[in-house]
Amino acid sequence: MNKLYRIPIRKFSVHQCDWTRCWPKPDYGPVEVQRSVLLNGIKVAASKPLGAQIGCCTIMYQSGSRYECDDSLGATHFIRAASSASSCAYSGFHKMRFLPQHGASITCTSNRQSIAYTLLCQPSIYSEMKCYLLDTVLRCYFKQWEIDDLKPLIRDDLHRITPEMRVIDLAQKACWGGSLANSMFCENSRIDGMTGEVLDNFANFNYKTDHCTVASVGVPFEETLKMAEAIEPRREKPGPRVLVPSRPRRGFEFYDLGPDSETWICVVVPGCGSSDIKNLIMHAIVASACGTENIQDGLHCLDRTPQQPLGLMSGTDIYTEYKAFNLSYQDTGVFGIVARTRACTAWKVAVAASEFLTNVGDLNFKQIDVGKKRLKVRLALNDDNCVTLTEGLALQLANGVQIDSAKNSIAMVDQMSNDEISCVAQGLSKKYKDMAYAVVGDITKVPHNKELICGF
Repeated sequence: MNKLYRIPIRKFSVHQCDWTRCWPKPDYGPVEVQRSVLLNGIKVAASKPLGAQIGCCTIMYQSGSRYECDDSLGATHFIRAASSASSCAYSGFHKMRFLPQHGASITCTSNRQSIAYTLLCQPSIYSEMKCYLLDTVLRCYFKQWEIDDLKPLIRDDLHRITPEMRVIDLAQKACWGGSLANSMFCENSRIDGMTGEVLDNFANFNYKTDHCTVASVGVPFEETLKMAEAIEPRREKPGPRVLVPSRPRRGFEFYDLGPDSETWICVVVPGCGSSDIKNLIMHAIVASACGTENIQDGLHCLDRTPQQPLGLMSGTDIYTEYKAFNLSYQDTGVFGIVARTRACTAWKVAVAASEFLTNVGDLNFKQIDVGKKRLKVRLALNDDNCVTLTEGLALQLANGVQIDSAKNSIAMVDQMSNDEISCVAQGLSKKYKDMAYAVVGDITKVPHNKELICGF
């Protein structure tokens, strides 16, 4: 023990009162974001984080489920599941063994608007791992026997969908008439008929350079630019893709879980697109002002403190929970309220959620200020995740906006006046005639949507 006291201790060569001045001031998010646009239409962005020892690179295409035609419905679900399958250069077995041995991974995420492939690895081995990302994205070859092996996994995915995710997916189907009504999941009736040829045709038609964005965090800009050039070396830009806009249809969708089951209810109205970043932030503030999550969750599922004012709607019913949400795509989106309750109170909760969404324009300035603070906290919490940063940068490039970090987005939130936000909330209230409904659970206790809106 006496030897431990003889170990010298290194100190700073400054006075003790100046120790805090030697440390750099903390900051959120990436710095030194560089951008470029290739002649073939690919948009590139690379950001350098504050000393992170891990890097990410994302290749994103604006080719989500809304771009599926009648012959390819469910293709994006299969492509998402087939990201770990064999490609032209590497087999699925080789990728599943080699990438984890080097501490790397490739993930594929998709929604109605886009599909993104993300490589996560140490920057020192990026030059070796990027070949696997390029092979997965560009040289994907959907072998029929691998597609047949994926079909049981696709069926399992349909059983693993949470009720909340299912009701929000159905609510968007009820809200839109057109391509936005396509689900992110493949219907059970279409699984057996899916072939590798259908997936190849979908990828060849939608994976175009003018719909592609490449973003990275922790990877040099030159390396990110080489990645974009390897996707398509030609300089010709393809022609514009025709997209038929979706229109509100004021529908009603349901999924029956059986009698007396826990019931989820979703009420939505048309929202805004992600291309108008100012309008998008104001919609997000309105959702945060209504209440998007629980303030605190305890050990028991019923031990929670919901956010106000939506949290006050439950009253003494501890089995009912309300949340607001806002989802945006390139040209439009949905704004709504999702509620979880028991089957015996489903009708009452459905009416209450409809009335709240109809009167959301009555939010006062104090509630809007609270919504700003809630949104700023949520923006800052996810700003240290390099995967979220790279996918966010790629999405910003696709929509032609520039935010870079939570510091900039928080500044944009502070610039929004309460009067403008109140006008957006009032505009949402006026869309009650386009209100759509979805129910997952015991549907016998919730009548058709026409009966819900008869008094509005």
